[in-house]
Amino acid sequence: MKKFVALFLALLLALPLLSSCARLNTDGLLTAAPDLIRRSAFFNDIYYGAGIPYNSLAEPAIGVYYYADPDFLSEHGFSTVDELKAMTREVFSSAYCEDIFQYAFSGFAAEGGYVYARYSSSQAVNLRDEEETILVSSAQEGMLNQVGSTAYHYDTLRIAEVGGDYAKVAITVTVTYLPDEEHPDGYTQEDELLIRFVYQDGWRIDSATY
Repeated sequence: MKKFVALFLALLLALPLLSSCARLNTDGLLTAAPDLIRRSAFFNDIYYGAGIPYNSLAEPAIGVYYYADPDFLSEHGFSTVDELKAMTREVFSSAYCEDIFQYAFSGFAAEGGYVYARYSSSQAVNLRDEEETILVSSAQEGMLNQVGSTAYHYDTLRIAEVGGDYAKVAITVTVTYLPDEEHPDGYTQEDELLIRFVYQDGWRIDSATY
């Protein structure tokens, strides 16, 4: 009996160690990754790049916010902030979405002032007798505007690291930078990008893809 109790206690003590060694099942990850990465590039542009276009020659809806280009919204299948968030959650993890949404829809304090939210909605700013639609701030420009484009070489995809609740995929990318003072003709740079994935009702990206 004493030996049984001792063995039972030893197993209990070993459980945390065994669970910490467990690895996430990565079945299907390399199949799902290309489509998710392609879709993420669109959201990178929406949130951090050129953004949703608006007519700067029109009167602003309120303050520094202008109505988003309705043709652009129609082409890409969303017209409200909630719809844009729902589409984003199909690609990125819940934790990474929170970071994106804070930057894009809430704004944040910065040294010397406050950075406006990049997007809002007519409902959020209490415009009367208006259908809810996305409003675009003219006071904020994307932080990735200096990057011309990123090409992903999907044939180089490989699983680089697996943890208990995540996996990292490595992919070779070629980034084309726009001209600047140091590089008047622009330049390209090849690198290996590590992208973190988690499984949340399907595979989701949990890190930047730029």
